[in-house]
Amino acid sequence: MLPPDSAVPRFYSLASGWQDGFVEICVRKMPGGLCSGYLHGLQPGARIQAFIRPNPAFAIESTRAPVMLIGAGTGVAPLAGFIRDNARGVPMHLYYGVRDPQLDYFFGTEIEQWLKEQRLASLRTTFSRVPEGGGYVQDALRRDADRLRQLIGDGAIVRVCGSRTMAQGVAQVLDGILGSISLSVQQLKARGRYAEDTF
Repeated sequence: MLPPDSAVPRFYSLASGWQDGFVEICVRKMPGGLCSGYLHGLQPGARIQAFIRPNPAFAIESTRAPVMLIGAGTGVAPLAGFIRDNARGVPMHLYYGVRDPQLDYFFGTEIEQWLKEQRLASLRTTFSRVPEGGGYVQDALRRDADRLRQLIGDGAIVRVCGSRTMAQGVAQVLDGILGSISLSVQQLKARGRYAEDTF
């Protein structure tokens, strides 16, 4: 979107699909942030300047293969969109890291509902700023190494959304996990089974 008095667009990942009938984004208010402050100050009925840029490489085509969704913070937005749209019950497994579940556990209520509706097969969470919170999302992946090897070895596709630093850490961890079954993130990318949406 284009904030007022700026010619530089800010990009946000959609948490909604064309079939939903609405556009939804997830925005953390940044101290001094021009665009996030503007968006958080909007009132119902306000108009904004925005455009939608497709990201077909990140989309999930119709599949019966398991789907590994890995995100942190507001990066959960497009992953939430995939889960919301999963009426067919494709096995989707969400790894979701936030700082504090009381402050930034975005889509928390919806995620619990999607688990009940079996739109989401499993959930692993980490809370990096809470004692005994489990660290970062990369730590949850390490703890689930055997399960990830099995799922990815059986054809699972992977979608990662969040900061570039988080995505790099996730790729490093997965390379370490998948090495024993002669797979790598680069190979998965080349086969269209791994895609990132980073900021």
